[in-house]
Amino acid sequence: MDDLVATAAREKRGFDRLDLALLATLGAFLVGSLIALLVPGLQLRVVSPPLDLALDSVALVVTALIASLAWLRFRERHYPFGLFQAAAFLGLAIGYAHAVAVTIGLDLATMLSTAEPGQDQLYVFLAARLAAGGVLVIGGLSVLRDREVARPLLVLAAPALLVGAVIVIADVAPTWLPLLIQPDGGPAISHATRMMTPLGSLLQLIGAGLMIAAVIISRRLWRRDQLPSGAFVTIGLLMAALALVVGTVAAGTHPGPVTAADALWLCFDIALLLAVEAGARDVLRELRSANESLAELRAADVARAALEERVRLSRELHDGLTQDLWLAKLKIGRLSGMVTDDPATKSLVNEAASAVDRGLAEAHQAVLATRLAGAADGTFRQLLSTYTEEYEDRFGIRVHVEIDPDLPDLPVRIQAELLRIAQEALANVHRHAGARRVDLRARTDAGGVLLTIVDDGRGFDAREPQATDFGLLAMHERAALIGGRLRIESRPGHGTNVEVRAPIAFPGADRVRTAPHATSQAAVLSGQST
Repeated sequence: MDDLVATAAREKRGFDRLDLALLATLGAFLVGSLIALLVPGLQLRVVSPPLDLALDSVALVVTALIASLAWLRFRERHYPFGLFQAAAFLGLAIGYAHAVAVTIGLDLATMLSTAEPGQDQLYVFLAARLAAGGVLVIGGLSVLRDREVARPLLVLAAPALLVGAVIVIADVAPTWLPLLIQPDGGPAISHATRMMTPLGSLLQLIGAGLMIAAVIISRRLWRRDQLPSGAFVTIGLLMAALALVVGTVAAGTHPGPVTAADALWLCFDIALLLAVEAGARDVLRELRSANESLAELRAADVARAALEERVRLSRELHDGLTQDLWLAKLKIGRLSGMVTDDPATKSLVNEAASAVDRGLAEAHQAVLATRLAGAADGTFRQLLSTYTEEYEDRFGIRVHVEIDPDLPDLPVRIQAELLRIAQEALANVHRHAGARRVDLRARTDAGGVLLTIVDDGRGFDAREPQATDFGLLAMHERAALIGGRLRIESRPGHGTNVEVRAPIAFPGADRVRTAPHATSQAAVLSGQST
């Protein structure tokens, strides 16, 4: 509904840049016409076969490019007016191809005079331009009325077949065609320009009327669809209409003569070249947008896969390891009632029961941490508070959490890795530190986030890490994976200070920066810290 309202608003608005460009084109044409009428002896035509060949060659390339671009737009983007544009400009391209072939097939050296070589090509041009104007008008009206395009290949081939038929008649039986230009000795407006016959003038004006109608329809379609190339095509069609109007006065045949109408057709070609360039820029812009969308989808797929893997791991921990530990606890409970009064046996049973209890507590914490690490519907403060509250209830260690209220929302990947680092640090406090209190702080610092975990436990010699400290290694690797750095300060009897600095966001969303050793060991340590 919003798209329909926006489209209606665009179609009802007043003058825009395209309208100003069309008015400027008309103004320049009127000024040029006044100059041509007021300046005595101004030549409206010159005989230059090489220039005529160059203009026709440029027009051939440009119209073929526009036809190809429009056809691709129809096939790939399902833009219906593109089909009619392709058909129209394909017919024009065939007409120009015939003109180039005729010129190349003649001896240009014999044409450096004011003699008229003939009017056959004028019929071909008129057929191509009438067919193009008619197809654009019919196609534009059907598109504006949202009618389905039936038999697209027939629509594409119709102008080409018409132009081909005229070419065959003009080459095989030119005497069948009535005159479009006054013969030698007929009326002329100057010594170098002859007038059109009434039939020729009528056909030129019909073509001009069709082009004007195509301009109006193309302008409406541009307002509706906002295709960058549409504005230049609209201006080019106006140039074509003006060229056909001028052609009724300054008539010329082919090859050889270059008239004021040919200058306008050159402006038509330039406008179409600009349309090709705008269309190419539009395609590149859409390609970049598509690549960005693919990157976002890829990142979303990675995040979803990671979340699904975390859920699977937490489920397996809960349904597998936790259940086995509960069973082991029940068996040990039964065993404790069966043991004798041997103190050594009772001590072993009690130690086994304690070990199972610790395993159950840590398994429960692992399940909670794994699920929280994949949570995307909570803030960092909420997720961290949930985990530390559960940690306090389980292990009886007080955790004071202090998070900067100005800390912005963190990307899911950074949030998850910081939570796992905090979980590993707190797990180490429970296992080894014998601490009574932990201070956990998170704040912004130097454009990033600074997370610190400080305990008042027994500490250790951080300068001599043991080869079996896989938990500390995993913490370093997790920090590196998000572009951060981890620092651990500790001395025996003075507690431990874990500090990790990470960016608020890092390039590539969930793109991973692999740290040294991360390739081989992070896969082992990422699911469950040791």
